[in-house]
Amino acid sequence: MVVSTDLAQAWLDDGFVLIRGVFPEEMINLLRLGTKKAMEDPGPTAKEYAEEGKGRFFTDHHMRKRIPEFNDFLSNSSVKDIAAGLMNTKKLNLFDEHLLVKEPGTENPTYWHQDLPYYELSGSQIISLWIPMDPTSAESGAISFIRNSHNWGKIYQPIRIGLGDLVKEAEYFDGPAPDIENEPEKYDIVTFDNLEPGDCLAFQAAVLHHASPNITKSERRRAISIRFAGDDVTWQPRSYIPSVPDTPDLVPGGPIDCEQYPLVWSKD
Repeated sequence: MVVSTDLAQAWLDDGFVLIRGVFPEEMINLLRLGTKKAMEDPGPTAKEYAEEGKGRFFTDHHMRKRIPEFNDFLSNSSVKDIAAGLMNTKKLNLFDEHLLVKEPGTENPTYWHQDLPYYELSGSQIISLWIPMDPTSAESGAISFIRNSHNWGKIYQPIRIGLGDLVKEAEYFDGPAPDIENEPEKYDIVTFDNLEPGDCLAFQAAVLHHASPNITKSERRRAISIRFAGDDVTWQPRSYIPSVPDTPDLVPGGPIDCEQYPLVWSKD
């Protein structure tokens, strides 16, 4: 896929962009089968956020290392071309795949947060490609962003995304995120409540975002967020990185090329 200049500029200006229908059904079926395997056999960084009897909010990371369908998707879909085109980068390092499943009747929202403080990375070319495997509505778990919040120059204290409590063991950064839920009129909030399998929401690591609960009785909301780093990204050790089981042997402020953050695409 060739990413247009307008799409790349929207990602830069707004902090997010929606690209419709870029993944064919066979690619989405790979993700669905991989998701089934991940939920049946969770990895070491998997989490469950919902209370018993109140749906299921399941997350997992780095599934490609143990589930071939995720690796097949990374190898055979256009996901790397999209990321490289939006960031206008000469190389890509893959640093995470984050599975997010909200089953019907899950009351937990995904609370307002930025992704950046959860990463051991610094730089502006950090992108997530959020790919739904089910139609996504306002009732099943729509995702929202605050336009241009990645340009505020703030990194807020991380929270536990499915619970909303601040992570006490993390650095305090610029304090907690604003109380967006109770003062929405102060912010330019954009909500995507009509996504389809095959669509791709791409967003920058410092943009504030959240997702609603899944209050439906029968609609699943399965999605994966695939994350890449570009040219200007360096290693930034942090005290709370829930997606990383091991600390890589890297130098603060230096390049991130290593087994944990493999180079997966280059322009040359």
